[in-house]
Amino acid sequence: MILKYSIMVFVTQLIFIGCRTWNVKAIAAKNIPQVLLSGTFVHLSWLISIAIGAGSMFEIINDFQWQFIPIILCSLIGGLMGSYLSMKSKRF
Repeated sequence: MILKYSIMVFVTQLIFIGCRTWNVKAIAAKNIPQVLLSGTFVHLSWLISIAIGAGSMFEIINDFQWQFIPIILCSLIGGLMGSYLSMKSKRF
């Protein structure tokens, strides 16, 4: 379960950050179809990531369940990698 959630949160963080960058650029360009599409991806990836991350943090803080640390680390690494890749990408 921990591995599955770690992978899910890593991937959803990459999607969230990448699509958020796309969304901001679409808003600046006033491109409504792209704003709606990228906003959908941002919202869905955020919901998945925050649900898994909040549950993991709850277990760590309340019950000292340290086995949930990899999920938090994958969230951090996914977010940082997503930010880096978004800044380097010329696509959006």
